[in-house]
Amino acid sequence: MRLSAGDRRGADAALRAGMGVLDRFRASLGATELRAHAAGHAEELAQLGLELAVHAGHAATVLAWAERWRAGALRLRPVRPPDDAGLADDLSALRQVVAELGTAAAEGGDTGALLRRQASLEQAVRRRARHAAGGRPAAARAAPALPELRAVLGNSALVEYVGLGDRLHAVVVTDRVVRLHDLGPLADAERALAGLRFGLRRLAYEVGSPRALAAVAEASDEAARELDTQLLGPLLDDIGDRPLVVVPTGALHGLPWASLPSCAARCVTVAPSATLWHRAASTPGPASTGTKDSGRQVLAAGPGLAYAAAEVATLARRYPGADRFTGRRASVDAVTRALDGAHLVHIAAHGHFRADNPLFSSIQFADGPLTVYDLERLRQPPRQVVLSSCESGMPAVVPGDELLGLAAALLAMGTRSLVASVIPVPDRASRPLMLRLHRYLQAGHSPSAALAKARGDAPPEGSARVAAAGFQCFGAG
Repeated sequence: MRLSAGDRRGADAALRAGMGVLDRFRASLGATELRAHAAGHAEELAQLGLELAVHAGHAATVLAWAERWRAGALRLRPVRPPDDAGLADDLSALRQVVAELGTAAAEGGDTGALLRRQASLEQAVRRRARHAAGGRPAAARAAPALPELRAVLGNSALVEYVGLGDRLHAVVVTDRVVRLHDLGPLADAERALAGLRFGLRRLAYEVGSPRALAAVAEASDEAARELDTQLLGPLLDDIGDRPLVVVPTGALHGLPWASLPSCAARCVTVAPSATLWHRAASTPGPASTGTKDSGRQVLAAGPGLAYAAAEVATLARRYPGADRFTGRRASVDAVTRALDGAHLVHIAAHGHFRADNPLFSSIQFADGPLTVYDLERLRQPPRQVVLSSCESGMPAVVPGDELLGLAAALLAMGTRSLVASVIPVPDRASRPLMLRLHRYLQAGHSPSAALAKARGDAPPEGSARVAAAGFQCFGAG
C-alpha cells in the first residue's frame, strides 16, 4: 500500500518489519529443517525489498537486503531435541538397517522390508528433531555493518551473487569500492553450469574412449569460459587479482569455482552468506596445523575406498599424535566422540548427498552412515575439517539460499573452515591432492591458500584435473 502511494521509504520500513516477524518465528524453531524452510514464508517480502534496492542502484542496500534473507537459519546453532537419547537410539537403529540393506543388495536378497524400516526410522528421527524448541531472535548473528565487513576482508574481495527474477546480479565489496553489477540472464549461468558439472563427472571417472573424453574436456572448458565471462569478467576491474570470498546463489552453490580460468590460481573461499563468513573469519584462528600447540587431530577412513586407509596411514606419520580410526575402529560413535572439539579432522570416506532429504546426507563408516543429525549432536564442532572423497560439499538449496547438507551443518555449528568437493571425485585422484594440501597446511598456510597451492601442483589433465577443480574451501578460508 505504501509503495502504491509512492512512499518508498515507508514501504522499505514495512518490508523490514515483515522480515522481523520471520526472524522471530524462525528463532522459535529448533529443528534445522523447519528453520531452513521458514524462509519461504518471506520470499515475496525479500524479493520486493531486493527489487527496490536494485532499481535504486545502491549496492550497499542490495547487500543489506540480500543478507537480511540469505542463509538465516545457519546463523542459529542447532538445538538438541528434548528426547536426545531417543534420537540417538533411532540413529543407531537406522545405521544397522542401512548396513543390512547394503548386505542384502550385494547378495541379491529382498530389500523391501528393510527399505520400509529405513523410511520408518527416518521419519521417527525427523519427528524427534522437530520437537526441539528454539530460543530468542537475539540468538541469531546480525549482518555486519559495511565497515566491519571491510575491516575483516583486508585485501580480499567479497562477491555476493543475487538472483532477482530472471536476472543475475553481483555486489562487489573491497577496501576501495562497493559496486553493483548486472550480470545478465540467470538461465545462461545455469545452463553453462549444468554442462560443466556433466563434463567434469565424465572426466572424473574417465568414462569413454580417449577421443570422447577429449571432446568432453573441450566442452567443459568452453562451459567454464562462459561462466567465467559472465560471473567474473565484468568484476575484474574491481577485484583484480585479490583473494576472493564468494557468496553464491541458487544453482551456483554447486559451481566448482576453481574450474573457472579467473580462479585457477586464486585463493577462493565459498560462504553461505557474508554474515557467516564474517563470523567465522572474526573468530581467532588456532595455531598452525601440526604444531605442538595446534590441538587435537582426528584421521578417519571409511570402507569401500581403495586408497582411504593408505591416505590416513600417510597422514598419521605426519601427525604422530592424531587419533586414528580405520577398519572396524572407524565406527560412527567412535568417530563422532573424537570429532567433538577437535582442531583438525580429516575424513577419507564415501560421502552420499541425499537430494530427497539433505539432513540424511551422510559419510559412510564401518557400521553405517554418519548423518547431519549425528553431527548436530556434537557439543563443540571441529575447527578445521577436510572431507576428501565424493561430493560431501554439495548442498541442497531452498528459498532464501538456505542450505542443507553436511557442509552447511558444520558451518552453522561453528566450524571455521571446511575443504570438500562439490562434484564426485574418485579417491585415487583426490589422495595426491589431499596429501599436498596437508603439506601446505603444516607449512602454515591458511586452508584456502593451501588448497590453491595444492591445486597448482596438480597434473593438468584427467581425473587429477577434476579433483583439483572440484575441491573448494568453505567458511573462513
